[in-house]
Amino acid sequence: MKPNLINADFSPLRGRIEPGSTIIAVGGGKGGVGKSFISSSIAIFLSQLGYDVTAIDLDLGGANLHTSLGLPLSNKGINEFILDPQAELSSLIQTTHWPKLSLLSGSSEAMDVANIDEIQRSRIMSAIYRHKTDFTVLDLSAGTHHATLDFFLMAKHKVVVFTPEPSSIENAYRFLKASFFRKLRRYEHQLQLKTQIDELLSNRDTHGIKNPSDLIRVLVDREPVLGMKLKNIMADLGYKIVLNQARTRQEVDMGYALQSVCNKYFGFPCEFLGGLEYDNAVWQSLRQKHHLLMANRQSHLYAQLMGIARKIAKPQSQNKAA
Repeated sequence: MKPNLINADFSPLRGRIEPGSTIIAVGGGKGGVGKSFISSSIAIFLSQLGYDVTAIDLDLGGANLHTSLGLPLSNKGINEFILDPQAELSSLIQTTHWPKLSLLSGSSEAMDVANIDEIQRSRIMSAIYRHKTDFTVLDLSAGTHHATLDFFLMAKHKVVVFTPEPSSIENAYRFLKASFFRKLRRYEHQLQLKTQIDELLSNRDTHGIKNPSDLIRVLVDREPVLGMKLKNIMADLGYKIVLNQARTRQEVDMGYALQSVCNKYFGFPCEFLGGLEYDNAVWQSLRQKHHLLMANRQSHLYAQLMGIARKIAKPQSQNKAA
């Protein structure tokens, strides 16, 4: 019987079962914040830095990563992988304009991620985890569906995109919170902490619990050994934040503000990868079905996107040097 990977967390498996690549997941709480543009940009820049990269469109209800890369929708993609139990991921991957960048396109037919059952989701996750390349970039659907959160949590680099609008900030916060509790619930049975966690969450005011950091703190006080194990597991989340479509310096600073809030709220370090300026050239290039890096290489976004890609690639380059 194949293992059920839905309730498994891939991060603790490192060292026992090595992933085939460094996985980057780009998610967010709502649509329209530029996840596909940023996913494609990270993939392109990593390939230009000399890494072999595979970009995978996991927005199964509205696939458009191919458009961001300036490619037509392939007649084969993740949909064919889901429908054919014998299909191999590698046989569905297409080349792109960039020599070291390949793409697994989204569904060639409309397909709602909510309609994928656990067996199909587990098979997708397992195939992605075993796929051999330097980096795998996952472009996720918006929202907090369990499938989206599971894809997000399997990544080493968990990138959340938001814009300066209040609703986007609120939705990004909700997405982070949902992923935190999705992971927490994976381990409460394994560590035999479900009863304690349920009691603490049911009596938050009594125990002075206002955020996830407080929950973990109180749990460690009650169960020092198991609580510390859970605290270390949750710290592995290490969220990364990208602010898109910033028009002023004050809006860029909102990225640092959200980072500070997340550090305090979750109780572990989160990283602000950087802010991206609003640029009409992005939308013009998308209308022309060319990525910005092909259509307008002089854009100010070039240096900003390269900076984000270099931050992600830095641990990888250090490992290669070692």
